Amino acid sequence: MTTYKGIKGLSIQTVAGDPGTIVDGLIWYDSVARKVQGSKTGAGSWSTGGDINTGRYSGGSGTEAPGTAGLIFGGDSGDKDETETYDGSTWTEVGDLTTGRGNLAGAGTQTAGLCAGGGVSPGGQSEEFNGTGWTEGDDLNTARGGVRGNGTQTTALATGGKIGESFQVINELYNGSAWSESGDLNTARAYHATAGTSAAGLAAGGASPYTADSEEFNGTSWTEGSNLNAAKAYIGGGFGTQTASLISGGYSPSATFATTEQYDGTSWTEVGDLPTATRAHFGSGSTSAGLAAGGRSAPGGTLTEGYEWLEASAAVTFTSS
Repeated sequence: MTTYKGIKGLSIQTVAGDPGTIVDGLIWYDSVARKVQGSKTGAGSWSTGGDINTGRYSGGSGTEAPGTAGLIFGGDSGDKDETETYDGSTWTEVGDLTTGRGNLAGAGTQTAGLCAGGGVSPGGQSEEFNGTGWTEGDDLNTARGGVRGNGTQTTALATGGKIGESFQVINELYNGSAWSESGDLNTARAYHATAGTSAAGLAAGGASPYTADSEEFNGTSWTEGSNLNAAKAYIGGGFGTQTASLISGGYSPSATFATTEQYDGTSWTEVGDLPTATRAHFGSGSTSAGLAAGGRSAPGGTLTEGYEWLEASAAVTFTSS
């Protein structure tokens, strides 16, 4: 007869109740309940984190930065140049952007960040961050605001945007030294959410006008994905991978949203709400541990509040079938 030890090379531990710390993939025998139990990912939720030092919205984030090592920069409420890093509890101001602006694309990590485009009068400037300060990089081929980014400092995407009153399908790829035109979006959009990498990207929502449409990028072209549960723009907290991503908040003419939606590569599901309905906020991390900070509230106020997203592991009982 096949045994667990024969398959895994380990015996199932016996515990009186549940183990002190439950993590995904753990299996044990509960000697009190007399049941074999294991763990799986439970529902995620937001909790209060550290406040940012400068209230602002529509800035850029290091989209690849973990939730405990965030990076935010730029923003509106005046063309902001401030940059802040997060250590899991406190935000610290570091070197300013060379050109202060909002509505820009962000990518990278806390020690290797990237920003591009943005501004009220759309600019094409891009800059690279080394953990301390910013230096000028290669300009976008098409200057635009409302553009969104994802990926790393050396392999990033800058998608969509707005030039005047015209929404854009433009998609540009950065290789660490220069931007080049790549496959266009199917739906012109700005102020949307992005996630994933330059070879497996995701774009969702945005103004074109307001849409629930999402698309997936394979490194060459975009294909239609499942729709969000609500059409919205100025979405924050877009982070994760193409098959495991999270967006939060957003705005439509009828509402500022607190809802959070999670994508599994097939469909979007509403999960735990933000404590405050928020739009145009910063975000980074993964579907297991992320962060959201700043933005605008429903009345239009500029926010400094920060929140942390965490998915917990929960115990389940195995049954025979």
